[in-house]
Amino acid sequence: MNKERKPVAHLRQNDSGEWLEHELNDHLTGVATIATGFASEFGNADWAMAVGLLHDLGKYNPRWQDYIRKSNGDYLEDSDGQD
Repeated sequence: MNKERKPVAHLRQNDSGEWLEHELNDHLTGVATIATGFASEFGNADWAMAVGLLHDLGKYNPRWQDYIRKSNGDYLEDSDGQD
């Protein structure tokens, strides 16, 4: 039975070779929170929140998710990237 993979923004390997996934939702909300803090100083926190949440939205595309995993070596040939 294949486990369902959550969409990722970034992948990297730690020192022991284990893949660490930065989940896309966590990335988008984190960027939005940081951007909101900066933009609140000039009254545009709402716009910064929206832009932060949308800035990498295209990474939800399954073809892009395959690309991210393939280009980082986290890819299972037998699953054709659909693990």
